[in-house]
Amino acid sequence: MIFLALTVTRETIEDIRGPFVGGNAIWSIAILAILLVLAVLAYLFWPTARPKVTPVPLPREIARLRLSQVRAASESASSYDIAVGLSAIVRAFVEQQYGLKTVSRTTQEFLVELGSTNCLNPNQKGSLQRFLSAADQIKFAHADPPEERSNLVEQATNLIEQAP
Repeated sequence: MIFLALTVTRETIEDIRGPFVGGNAIWSIAILAILLVLAVLAYLFWPTARPKVTPVPLPREIARLRLSQVRAASESASSYDIAVGLSAIVRAFVEQQYGLKTVSRTTQEFLVELGSTNCLNPNQKGSLQRFLSAADQIKFAHADPPEERSNLVEQATNLIEQAP
């Protein structure tokens, strides 16, 4: 093996070739350009995993859902629990729908503020006042009229469905 290496002459050893040889340079540049164009197109048109945007439920939809839950539980729940639940639903609906602070206020404070607004017509304001008064009677005076339970559910449903 060593003997063969010594017999190799200078004519058989070739110099280092450059990166492009003659006519192959044009083809190499064309292939690189095509690959670059394909990469840009793939980047632009490749489907991306976009997070699905779920719409925010409207205050009326939230109130309807909560009302259906109270209706389902109304058979076994006490009048007090129903009055507390319905009052919270109606107050949260009014607060979300009209921007009035209802949850952190007493009924009287809320009704004074409601009187100075025109978000509800006078008939609806009266219905809301009667509903909140009946709910407060059950919550704070521990009144327990049996017919008042279904009447409260009906009043709350009417308030939510008929509100503008």
